[in-house]
Amino acid sequence: MKRISAFVIAAALTAPVFAADDLCDVNLQKLADNSAITTTLGSPLKEQVEEHVKAAKEAKAAGNLEECGSHAEQALQMLKGPSGDTNTDAG
Repeated sequence: MKRISAFVIAAALTAPVFAADDLCDVNLQKLADNSAITTTLGSPLKEQVEEHVKAAKEAKAAGNLEECGSHAEQALQMLKGPSGDTNTDAG
């Protein structure tokens, strides 16, 4: 019974780490998939998105997966724009 309890506790404690890793990686992948859209953005939005992507990659390299996910999420929100659709200047 102690083994099962220890396993459950260990799994519960590591779940947030995996969630942060997944959020970081998933959001960075979404940004990579939308790289063509990023190139069509106007200033200053393009620079702001690029800054968040850079900060996310730096945070990931430093092992701060929560900060990585946060910056990547902010960049994705900027791409979506206020309407919730992907924001482009192409029309």
